[in-house]
Amino acid sequence: MTNDEMKKELSESEIMFLTIIGEARGEPIEGQVAVANVIMNRSKIRKQYIKDVCLADRQFSCWNQNDPNRRILDILADEMMKGGYNYDKYKQIQWVVDGILSNKLKDNTKGRDYYMTTSLFNSDSKPSWSKAPKTTPIKIGSHIFLNV
Repeated sequence: MTNDEMKKELSESEIMFLTIIGEARGEPIEGQVAVANVIMNRSKIRKQYIKDVCLADRQFSCWNQNDPNRRILDILADEMMKGGYNYDKYKQIQWVVDGILSNKLKDNTKGRDYYMTTSLFNSDSKPSWSKAPKTTPIKIGSHIFLNV
């Protein structure tokens, strides 16, 4: 399934839910909340729908065709569209999505709109766009959150 098909078939909250699964399912809840906040911050800053933010080319690696998480997301999206998805496995992530979309969870990134793994941030292959952040990077879970 292409990103355009996903955008057409799934809701904003479903795309956010899948993005958090792909990017942060192994993170503590604070890390999952932080990834959700990055999505919301980008949506506000760029004045774009959540779907457009999440599915934009090369923005959230879980949506890249060659990313190992993409297969997981494709299977889950297919189950969602067929009405057969059981949310029990990812109750915590659904709680995060609901809390972010209802403004009940605070922004633990303090407005950050980018992130990467701590290991990438501290490596020699750190992306050039992250080398001069506009704000002090914040570590949450195994990710570094920043503005560039």
